[in-house]
Amino acid sequence: MATSQALYEQNSSQGGSTVATAWPQLPTQGVGAQNLDLLQIISQSGSVLVNVDSAGAVHKPAVSATNGTRVGVFLSRLTSASSTAAIFADAFSNPSQFDILQVRNAGGNIHYNLTYQGVAVGS
Repeated sequence: MATSQALYEQNSSQGGSTVATAWPQLPTQGVGAQNLDLLQIISQSGSVLVNVDSAGAVHKPAVSATNGTRVGVFLSRLTSASSTAAIFADAFSNPSQFDILQVRNAGGNIHYNLTYQGVAVGS
């Protein structure tokens, strides 16, 4: 269940109700959609520990991390040996355990949320 607040919120465009309509993947220089990760958590050495792809799926270990993100790149002091939940807890100062991301449809309902533990719920 989604929390009452989130660290980051986004509204889906008009009639849309997917992560893709909340963060449209704009083409660049005629190449087509970039499909950038929504967020990445990197280690102190700069390697990507976890990525949340353009569809909202969480990957640990990171899979096909993109050069750029739509929400941001966050730092963890932990290593890849740590759990997804531990990496998220280290990367985000979140004592209230709010969702990290929420996406709302035009009616204001949450149809996707990324929990404080790094679990994706919805689409």
